[in-house]
Amino acid sequence: MKATTLTASNVYQSVAETVGLKPKEVKGAVEAVMGVASGELKKHGSFKLAGVLALKLKKKPATPARKGVNPFTKEPCVFKAKPASKTVRVLAMKKLKDAVN
Repeated sequence: MKATTLTASNVYQSVAETVGLKPKEVKGAVEAVMGVASGELKKHGSFKLAGVLALKLKKKPATPARKGVNPFTKEPCVFKAKPASKTVRVLAMKKLKDAVN
């Protein structure tokens, strides 16, 4: 039997029952925290969420177009250039690791 994961609405409902709020209020609070997190990531490049998760902004440099070989057909081809981009890395902190173990 396959284990199912919680959906976002199920998480909101569970937190609402635990805290005694309405699911809409919980959703609003989570969205507000995400807004603060995105702002801090843009400004400082890192954000710690309640000692449980650490979010870090990782910058990927641009890559130029380059020649290569298609591994399936063995024909030479040109790989497109990719622009610089940013991604978010999430790390579990000690409090979460201890709770899981």
